[in-house]
Amino acid sequence: MPTLTAPLDFPLASLQDTARLGRLLAAAAILRNPGALLLSGPLGAGKTTLARFLVEALPGGLDAEISSPSFTTANIYCTSPLTHHFDLYRLAHGLAALPEAALEESFDDAGVLTIVEWPERLAPAQFPPEGVVCSLRREGGHGEASLTGFGTLGRLFLELLPGL
Repeated sequence: MPTLTAPLDFPLASLQDTARLGRLLAAAAILRNPGALLLSGPLGAGKTTLARFLVEALPGGLDAEISSPSFTTANIYCTSPLTHHFDLYRLAHGLAALPEAALEESFDDAGVLTIVEWPERLAPAQFPPEGVVCSLRREGGHGEASLTGFGTLGRLFLELLPGL
């Protein structure tokens, strides 16, 4: 994994906090593509919920049928920017194959916001060159999102957040 920026932490004490973070990430994504947004955390940490709130907050997001791509591996939402949402959970269990070409094309397309759940399933050679890692943790009723950027796009994206 490339060098990461210092973390930017967000407490997630409620579903409203997760929705607020999703709206913040969407507002930043409209202004600057982060490269890839990698959502990491254990089952139930809120990866799909955060992705849903983010997509809903993008122009066109309210018209999108947002669901977890766990069984399809990938969903495409006609938002602005266009959003590709990958869920790699089933890869570790041999229940799905990585859509390598689609994932690589998504990473390379500057006009696409690429969201990846379970990025730890990627081999090092498949890792995107630039982006933001959002590590989600939940203990008891409280959670936290810790965002770190890598590459120029990831760093510049995170620099936008405090001002939004």
